[in-house]
Amino acid sequence: MSTFIIGFFFVIVTTVLAVLGMVYVRKKVGVPKLREYHEVAGYLLSIIGTLYSLLLGFVVVDTMQHVQDLRVLVEQEANGIANIYLCSKVFETKDRDDIRNLSHDLVLAVVEDEWPAMQEGKFSPKAFQCAYRLWSRILSVEPKTELQKNAQAQIISEMCRTAESRRTRLVSAKMGVQPILWLVLIVGGLFTVLFTYFFGVESIRAQIIMTTLVALTLALNMLLVFIFGSPFTGDLAVRPDAFKLNLQIYEKVKELDANRPVDWSK
Repeated sequence: MSTFIIGFFFVIVTTVLAVLGMVYVRKKVGVPKLREYHEVAGYLLSIIGTLYSLLLGFVVVDTMQHVQDLRVLVEQEANGIANIYLCSKVFETKDRDDIRNLSHDLVLAVVEDEWPAMQEGKFSPKAFQCAYRLWSRILSVEPKTELQKNAQAQIISEMCRTAESRRTRLVSAKMGVQPILWLVLIVGGLFTVLFTYFFGVESIRAQIIMTTLVALTLALNMLLVFIFGSPFTGDLAVRPDAFKLNLQIYEKVKELDANRPVDWSK
């Protein structure tokens, strides 16, 4: 089911429950009695609301920034493999073809095998094997010219950065918002909403609107934490678009090397 559909129902249900709770307390306790709590409730709500809003704000910003950093990391990883593919042109035919074929296999394994596995917090043994074979093949090249030596050094450097990015990506796939943090966010949000029940506004319509706005704001922020807390799942997940672009680049390079007309519209 779409993350947006789940989020829509979550926001609606939590807001409705908050309003129903307010109406129940208002009828059970009575407006005159609730007015006696205004001074104390307002003071405590300002403290709890401020602390909770700071915590929630930091968590939302941190999760969103984490997803953005991962998108950049994925692009850097894909760019590194593309650079390896292109730099291998200076090697002998056998070395060049082996490195390019292994680069292609690695990208294909990441797109087709590893990305679905990361949605479950796992990695792809097939992609690991492809990466290891590429490493081994790069190190087995014996450069014969100064240009080939420089190219091999550059390729090894690119492979190191690519491997580091891949390890970070795999670790991030297993991490999300920790359960203890979810507990604090849920309990804090519940307490914040409950404190709004201790105000007896003469107009029930006005109090319903105020409670709705508070509950809606908290629910929307919690939804953001849920969406961005799992960077490789959901509708806003990090996608392997950069790796898919690599596959297109490889096809164009093959056509250029074979002196065939290239269709740039695809």
